Amino acid sequence: MKYFKLITPIIIFILINGCSSKNLDKQFNCDGIIVKYNDYERFFEVTDMDLSNNKDFFMNQITIFSKFKNNYENESLVTFNKINKTLEIRGSNVISNYECTELK
Repeated sequence: MKYFKLITPIIIFILINGCSSKNLDKQFNCDGIIVKYNDYERFFEVTDMDLSNNKDFFMNQITIFSKFKNNYENESLVTFNKINKTLEIRGSNVISNYECTELK
């Protein structure tokens, strides 16, 4: 019975610590472009640019997309497909597609 009182708080601590949202971060390399996202925190970052705070940000179980201005006049749409693990960057004149591999 003495051990039960000691083991219970340790197990609870391990469960709470193991369920941190940092463990839900996903990171991908898309031909040199690093994509990070976290479904729980609704976070989306492409090459150190946080796109999840933009007004045009959208995330569901399959797709993440957001717009960003790459210079003063041009606006681009970044779309990441979680199932196919593909990244698409659509500018005013160019559409670029990238295959992504998950980084551990």
